[in-house]
Amino acid sequence: MKQILLFLTLLLFSLPSVKAQNLEQFFEQSHTFFLNYAHHNHVQYKKLQQDPKTLHILVNHIAKMDLSKAKKSTQKAFFINAYNLLVISSIVKHYPIASPNEVVTFWDEIEHTVAEKNYTLEVLKKHILETFRDPLLHLVLVDGAISSAPIVDYAYVPTEIDNQLEQRAIVLLNDPKYIQYNEDLNEVKLPLMFKMNRLDFGASTIDFINQYRVRKLPREVQVIYANYDWRLNGFYEDTNTTLKKKEKKVGYSPSLQVITLPKGSLELMFFNSLYTVTYGDENYGTRNSYYNGYFSAFYGVTGKLDIGATFLLRSSIENDRFNASPFKTFAFERSTISVNSRASGPYTDWGLSHVGLNVRFAPFKNFNMSFEQGFMFPIQNLPKENTVDDKLYSVTQVYYSHSFTSQTQLFLALTFWQPISIGNEFKFQLPLLRGFFNYFVTPRFSAFVTTMYLLEWGVGVKYMLTPKLEIQGMYSYYIPIPGIYDIVSPGANTIMTYNLGLRYRF
Repeated sequence: MKQILLFLTLLLFSLPSVKAQNLEQFFEQSHTFFLNYAHHNHVQYKKLQQDPKTLHILVNHIAKMDLSKAKKSTQKAFFINAYNLLVISSIVKHYPIASPNEVVTFWDEIEHTVAEKNYTLEVLKKHILETFRDPLLHLVLVDGAISSAPIVDYAYVPTEIDNQLEQRAIVLLNDPKYIQYNEDLNEVKLPLMFKMNRLDFGASTIDFINQYRVRKLPREVQVIYANYDWRLNGFYEDTNTTLKKKEKKVGYSPSLQVITLPKGSLELMFFNSLYTVTYGDENYGTRNSYYNGYFSAFYGVTGKLDIGATFLLRSSIENDRFNASPFKTFAFERSTISVNSRASGPYTDWGLSHVGLNVRFAPFKNFNMSFEQGFMFPIQNLPKENTVDDKLYSVTQVYYSHSFTSQTQLFLALTFWQPISIGNEFKFQLPLLRGFFNYFVTPRFSAFVTTMYLLEWGVGVKYMLTPKLEIQGMYSYYIPIPGIYDIVSPGANTIMTYNLGLRYRF
C-alpha cells in the first residue's frame, strides 16, 4: 500500500515537469521548423507538401497541449506559433493554390484543435487578440498572404516574447516598403491592417507607429492605405525568388482569372454556350440556334506554361419557328431534311466537330498578360454523317487582367478564331474583344458585367461550390443598333446568348 501511495505521489509531482517538457519541446521543434521552411518572409509550401511529417507532428502537439498551468507569457508565445503553423498546415493540405481565400472554407468553417479545444482560424485569431490585448500581435500573426504580417524564420518563445514582439515592430515600422512615407507630399501609405484594426492602436495610429520608428512621422501627415494583396506568401525555390512583382499588384481576389496553372496541377473545364438569333416577326419569322460545348483539360507544366486538349461538341437548329425554344438544340437530333430543302421545316444537326491541342503561357514577370495558341482539327462522322463543321481553325487568345482594388478587377480576352482552308483564298476573320468587369462579393461569390465591342452586353455570376469546383452562368444580349445586326448576322431581329460553365482544379 505504501508503495502505491509513493508511486502516486511521485506521479503527481512529475506531471508539471512533463507538461513543461512538452511545451519546451514544442517551442524547440517550432523554431527548427520555421528555420528550415521560412525564407525571406515566405514559406516553402511545395517542399512541405512533399514531406509534411514535421508539420504533422507539430499540429498534433498543438492539439494535445495542456496549458492549464502555463504562464501567460508561455500561452502567448504558444498561441502565436500555433496560429501560424495551422495556417501553413491548411495551405499545405490544399496546395497548390494561389491564395488562402481560394479555399472558401479556409477561415470560417474548417476547424482545428488547439489545446484540446476546437477553433476555426477566424475564431482562433479573435481569441488570441482578445485574450492578450496586445496590438503588436497584428505584426506577427501570419495569414499566409503577401499583405499579411511577414513570416519569420524563428519561433516565438516565452522567455523572449515581449522583446521579440518589440523587435518585430521596430523592424517592420522602420521598413520603407512596409511604411511608405512620401516627404514631398507629406503622405504615408500604411498596410490595410491598420485601418481594419484601428481601434487596437489607440487614439492615434501615427502615435502608435512613432513609438517604434527612428525617423518619426509628422502627426499631421496624410494617411492612405494600401490595398490588401491576398496572393500566397509562397517561396519559389526553383527560381530563388519570391514573386518580385508583388509590390506592383494593386490587389488580389480569390476568384481572379488566373490563366496559367500552378506547376503539377490539373484543370478540367466544361463550358456551354448557346447562341440564338431570330429573323422577321412573330407571325412569319424564324429562329436559328447554335450550341457549342467545350470540354477541356489543362496541365500546369512550369507554373508559367500549360498544355491541354479541347473537344468541341456542336448542335444546331435552323429555320425553326420564331417562338421556338433555343434549348431544343439539346435534343441532339439530326433531321432527314436536306440542307437545301429548309423551307419544309427546321434543319437540325449535331456532332463532335473538333479536337484541339493548346498551349498557354505567361511570359512576363511584371505584366498580367498571357497567351494561348491552339489548333482545332475537324472530326467528321461522329455521329455518322454529321456535317456540323469541317474547317481547320487556328485559335489564338490574348488575356490581360488588372485589379483596381481587392474586390474589383478588369479582365480582357482577345480571340482570333481563324479558319484555315488549304487551297482556298485566305480571308481574315475579325477578332473578338471581350471585356469583363468583376466584383468579388465574397471569397466564394462574384458577379460581373461583360461586353464585346460595346455592342453585346451581358451579366453573369461565379460561385465556388467547393474549394476546387466553380460554376459560372452568363446571359448576354446584342443591342439592336441599326446596321450593326447586318454585320453580325444579316437580317437578324434579336441576338442573345446563354452560357454555363464548370471548372474543377486539383
